[in-house]
This record gives sequence, structure tokens and C-alpha cells, in this order.
Amino acid sequence: MKRTLLALLMLLSTPAFAGRPLGTDDAGTVGDRLCQLEAWRDKAKESRGWVVAPACGLGEFELGLEASRSRQAEGQTETAQSLALKWGPSALSYGPLSFGGKIWSGRARTSAAAEDESTGYRPVENGALLLGSWALQEDLALHLNLGLARDRVERRNARLGNLALSWNVDERVMLFGEAMYQQHAGTTQSTGIRLWAIPGKLGIDLTAARMAGVRDSASYTVGFGWYGVFGR
Repeated sequence: MKRTLLALLMLLSTPAFAGRPLGTDDAGTVGDRLCQLEAWRDKAKESRGWVVAPACGLGEFELGLEASRSRQAEGQTETAQSLALKWGPSALSYGPLSFGGKIWSGRARTSAAAEDESTGYRPVENGALLLGSWALQEDLALHLNLGLARDRVERRNARLGNLALSWNVDERVMLFGEAMYQQHAGTTQSTGIRLWAIPGKLGIDLTAARMAGVRDSASYTVGFGWYGVFGR
């Protein structure tokens, strides 16, 4: 039972490390010696949870952390932590096209109402992604991720594929839609809006998502992104 719950947690908390509100990653980084903070709270039929994800840039690299905690309807608590390193070199930018890469590692634990029933932290997933972004127009962008994840609970590999389209309606509103595929888990479809309280600095997000072909799988999130407020 605990093994099954860990596998489920891994699928629910696969590290994305993208700029909110997208789960699909772009090919850029936060910027040299700059940091950001993103956080959101999610709600589904059988669970409630939160995620905090800070990241900082150094040269053409970005180091990201992600911590999440969710509680199931039956009282099961699930906690996950992930670390990711992203690379977005200027040498791989060609006009409106840009490319990058990312590797990550995650661990998780589950516990029942009694703390002594905790499984303890266990490695659950390692993975790598190739990232691509295409600026179709000044206010319209397409992002593609392709990669592979290693499920360390089930001891199997899973192919990954994410595709997102974002549209900056104006300096204060961004709309998006995306599909995120993970082998053995299915495809998550989502759409949402970002409202910039301070353009380019502080954004508020609202999103809705569902697993394709799965009944009662709808989930909703509300969160924020705070950018470039730390560092130089």
C-alpha cells in the first residue's frame, strides 16, 4: 500500500520548475544573479495541497527547489522535495527560437494520521528534459519539452512530452493552454490566466486542469510569482 501511494505521489508532484502558471518549461532562465519565488495552492476532489518553488540564476544556469505537501481525504499526508538544474545558453538562441536543457531529482514520503506511520523520505524520480521555445509573435509563444524520467519506486522509465501556448493579451494579462504527457500516467490538460499586479514583477495565477479521459480528475490552483526582487 505504501509503495502504491509513493508511486501516486511521484506522478502528482513531478517537478516542473517552469515559470508559473505554466507547468511546461520555457528555454530561458531567471537571469544571472537574480532570484524568484513562486508558490501556489491546489485543490482536487480528494486532496488539498501547496507548493513553494524558489529559483536563482548563475550565468546561463538556474538552480530550482520545489517543496510540496498535500493531504488526501482519508487523512494520508504526502510530502515531496525536488532539486533541478536548468541550462539556457545564449549560443542556442536562433532568432525567435531558443533551446535549453534540465535535469532534476526528487524524493517523497507518505504518512497516515499517526506520525510514526511515516514511510520516511525515499528517492522517487530522476529525469531530464530538452527545452524549446518559439516566439511566434511578440505576444505569442510556443513551448515544447521532451524527455525521460526514471521512476525509482516502480523501477521503470517514462517518456515525457509537454506542449504549451501562451498569449500576452496586454502587459497585465496572460492566457495559456497546455498538455503535459507522462507515460504510465496519462495526459494532463490545463488552462489558466496570469494577472500582473506589478508587470514583470508580481503575478497572480488561476488555473484549472484535468487528466484526459479520467472522470472526477479536475483540479484548481491559485498562486503567485515574484520575480527579480532578489539579487542584483
